[in-house]
Amino acid sequence: MRLRMAKVRRRPDWPLWAVAIVSAWLALVAGAVLLIRYTGTAVELCIFRRLTGLPCPTCGATRGVLELLAARPVSAWLHNPLLFTVLGLWMVLVGVRILTGRSPRLNLTRPQKALAWAAVAAAVAANWLYLILHVG
Repeated sequence: MRLRMAKVRRRPDWPLWAVAIVSAWLALVAGAVLLIRYTGTAVELCIFRRLTGLPCPTCGATRGVLELLAARPVSAWLHNPLLFTVLGLWMVLVGVRILTGRSPRLNLTRPQKALAWAAVAAAVAANWLYLILHVG
């Protein structure tokens, strides 16, 4: 395993599809928040939860973002720990890229890649279990 700082453009290229998905999600959340605020009716945005009754691996993201906007980062983290840990790490990496023009690159061997993917799968499973038991 080798970690190096590669020279990159300071401004990341955001894929149009990613911008469209995030924009659509933000519009959906804004609409739901307005509907809840003005009608007092609860709105369930998660299709997986509607079908199964269980939270999906990303459940809590909307509530967490609303908590972040209300300046309650610990509460946001408790809604989905893995998601907000990854979001925080991503923000740090983007900040480093913008400030320095460098981005970390991790070179892994094939066995190390397999182990890394297994660790990611274990983290997602542990986070999902947490959501089922505590956020649910």
